[in-house]
Amino acid sequence: MGIFNTTIRFDDHQDVDVEMSTVSMAGGWLINESWTLRGGVGLILDGDMITPDGVIHAVEPGGLFSIGLENRALIGEGYTPFVDLSLFFGASWTETIDPGTQAATSYFAADARFGARAGWNINNNTFPYVAARIFGGPVNWEIAEVEVTGSDIHHYQIALGMAVQLGPVGIFAEWAGVGEQAVSAGLSTSF
Repeated sequence: MGIFNTTIRFDDHQDVDVEMSTVSMAGGWLINESWTLRGGVGLILDGDMITPDGVIHAVEPGGLFSIGLENRALIGEGYTPFVDLSLFFGASWTETIDPGTQAATSYFAADARFGARAGWNINNNTFPYVAARIFGGPVNWEIAEVEVTGSDIHHYQIALGMAVQLGPVGIFAEWAGVGEQAVSAGLSTSF
């Protein structure tokens, strides 16, 4: 589960603040010791898009997916961190509701995201990490009945996270406070 908050700059420098809540499920397949194929699907639960004139468009439930590769670039030990590199492609789609007319407008966003994560293995059950990601891709929407295309004003994200393994179940949480802002938490297992 997660929440993200960012600003999209559309045509003619129209900055729209975006906040959406999501829930998703992801899986991974270990190709070999270095490479993992990952994919995910999920739902946009709700949110708001606020135009420059302060009009709040409600975000309706929608969908999202992602697919990508992760590479274990460095296997750390002791004070040396493990380092993962990743490349993901994702998309999300939903509708927004104009508060004045109650008209529904389509929203579609896609991006490519390159990431690097450095983490530490503490007693084989606690894994704090820091991550940096850069990304970009188009966002299509409609402002005042005019179709517009935009992109995130940040194109980067810096995050702190922690995973804890409790037997076969893991829990994790991440906070990204720089660039595209987000908070997420969840459960994991492997078999």
